[in-house]
Amino acid sequence: MIALPLSIICSTYLVLCFKYFERFGIKNLPAIAFNYITCVITGLLVSRNMPDVAVVIHKLWFPYAAFLGCCFFCIFNLMGYVASNIGVTVTSVASKLSMVIPVTVAVFLYHDSFTLFKLIAVLLALVAVYLTSITEESHEKHLELRGLILAFLIFLGSGMNDSLVNYATVKLMSASEFNMFNIVIFFFASLCGIFTLFVQGIFRRQTIPLKAVVGGVALGVPNYFSLLFLIQALRIPGWNSSVIFPVNNMGVVVLTAVCAFLLFREKLSKKNLIGIALAVLAITLMIFA
Repeated sequence: MIALPLSIICSTYLVLCFKYFERFGIKNLPAIAFNYITCVITGLLVSRNMPDVAVVIHKLWFPYAAFLGCCFFCIFNLMGYVASNIGVTVTSVASKLSMVIPVTVAVFLYHDSFTLFKLIAVLLALVAVYLTSITEESHEKHLELRGLILAFLIFLGSGMNDSLVNYATVKLMSASEFNMFNIVIFFFASLCGIFTLFVQGIFRRQTIPLKAVVGGVALGVPNYFSLLFLIQALRIPGWNSSVIFPVNNMGVVVLTAVCAFLLFREKLSKKNLIGIALAVLAITLMIFA
């Protein structure tokens, strides 16, 4: 049970970390690349031994982990681009609303129970995400067709990633393989990052600032554990994944809003407060439905 709140705390840290990136002028791409390298190192330290590659590549979940690693890198960078060029609100709403995808998949493929209370909770959660994400700057940039397409890609990609993680966790591996599954995901994500930095270094002559490396390390350790704890949470006895994903997302939304208010003095509007209240109500309904 402790895995779920730990996942929420780690995921919230990641959001807050990006806010500090903006403050200290840390570029997202190199920081994200070193974040994934740090994730791999963290996983190896946690496992305390080097993986047997010949065994790992024959695991049923291996191709899913490899694909997820590439998707993680692409979606993470897409979110950073949209947040910087279109708006943080669009990014936050698109990524958090994506929880409807793994919830729907869980109901239809894994036959998770879906009561009227759960339906009401999911609808409340969707409204809560939108209201909590609204800021005074939300409407400064006009959301054109390009922005809508990119937001939809974030929505689709985030939902697909969560669905594949859930499928591999439920159907393809044992609890003893969670850590190795994590390492493989982040290994392929780091390969994507290293390749991208290499190409930029050759064609754009871009260097890697030391602060980007430090930022990546600061991001990487909690990023590794946020996924590991989520995977562990998906195996909590008596809890369906159609409950875990909404509770996890709503928990991150609420905790991020509270921390932003306390750490960055971000003002909470009436809509934000209503959104937080609805999120708490949705989490309560999800847990006790």
